[in-house]
Amino acid sequence: MNITIKTTQHELTPSVQRLVEEKFATLGKIVENPQSPAMLSCEIEESIAAVRAGAKYRAEGNLSVDGKLFRAEAENSTLEGAIDRVRDELVREVGRTSGKERGLMKRGGAALKRMLRFGR
Repeated sequence: MNITIKTTQHELTPSVQRLVEEKFATLGKIVENPQSPAMLSCEIEESIAAVRAGAKYRAEGNLSVDGKLFRAEAENSTLEGAIDRVRDELVREVGRTSGKERGLMKRGGAALKRMLRFGR
């Protein structure tokens, strides 16, 4: 999985980069596809507007897998908390979509089986 990190009003230190890569490593295991690797664009911002709302950091993640785009955004008082929320939301969206595709395949297979039984 390719990870691109962009920071706004915050310095990208090696520790922040390592934190982002560790947190999104679990996401890479879920969307692993050898034909087309997943692309994750992560934006981290230290926002004044968010501070007024009670949070200091804002994290945003855009995940592109097989032409599908998943997006999540979160604000929190800690950088790690914001990244955790984004990761959890992306995992939830990817899981929900894969379940729908699997369900569609099963329904199609069941319909085909019913049609083949009709002649008995």
